[in-house]
Amino acid sequence: MKRTWLITSLLLGLGCSAGGAADGNTVTTRPVEPGTLPPIATTPSNPGTAPGPGSGELIVSPEDLEPPDECDGNIPVVFRDFSDAHPDFEMDFSGDVVRRKLISPTLGTGDKPTFLSSIGCPAKMSSPLDCETWSVDKPVITSATTFDQWYRNVDGVNIAFDKELELVETPAGSGIYKYSSTSFFPLAPTDGFGKTPPNQDKNFLFTTEIHLNFEYVRGQRFTFQGDDDLWIFINKKLALDLGSMHSSQAGTIDFDAQAADLGITPGRAYAMDIFHAERHTSASNFSVETNIACFTPAIVY
Repeated sequence: MKRTWLITSLLLGLGCSAGGAADGNTVTTRPVEPGTLPPIATTPSNPGTAPGPGSGELIVSPEDLEPPDECDGNIPVVFRDFSDAHPDFEMDFSGDVVRRKLISPTLGTGDKPTFLSSIGCPAKMSSPLDCETWSVDKPVITSATTFDQWYRNVDGVNIAFDKELELVETPAGSGIYKYSSTSFFPLAPTDGFGKTPPNQDKNFLFTTEIHLNFEYVRGQRFTFQGDDDLWIFINKKLALDLGSMHSSQAGTIDFDAQAADLGITPGRAYAMDIFHAERHTSASNFSVETNIACFTPAIVY
């Protein structure tokens, strides 16, 4: 059975190239407290599905994750458009590799990411969070002050928009949900600051903020591929770090492998908070693939 989700403003907006309000928290969430939902009632379609070691939990394959009807609907997401006047967008330095440790590993006040470093460290791409042993030296974020404007409405600095994204089960009946674009421009050339930079025919330079809830079931994975900055928090802890301006790169959250670090237990509800920035011309890519069958919107103000 084909299932389509409309995700307001982009379930995981992320795109850019290799590289670049009233002040306040107009988009904050009231996250689900872990454990407030009952254990997931799942009936495996595969007779051989085995229980989790010593736990009595079901290990569920992707085809078992059929979303219930109440998962169909709109999930609020916010895009914020910027101009190239902002020091972090369309920087003179267009980026190099994925940088990690640009932000704190836990969410800050108002469920917003917190600035940690202008430089960070080169990512070890075989892991979702680790760094290589060599170093980089070019700053890719100006300061904590400029970074704090990325996901907050700031008059004269950014303009916020609500949009929608469609995440589709592909192929139908597979239990795998995808969205993919190699020309990811959710804001029209007439939206916000318009065509930015002005020598482009697309509206580059924007951020994406998404707040979702989901139930953790064994076997779940979430893969993103795109550019530029992308950070995903699970249970307020950083689960995937693809920071900085870079070419299209992929990373995967393996919920079972990362469960201890994220503090999550199968059969309970958790928040997923997604932050992205499209910061530099001249490409914008975004692709998501997951076997999580049901996202619900967090309460957004």
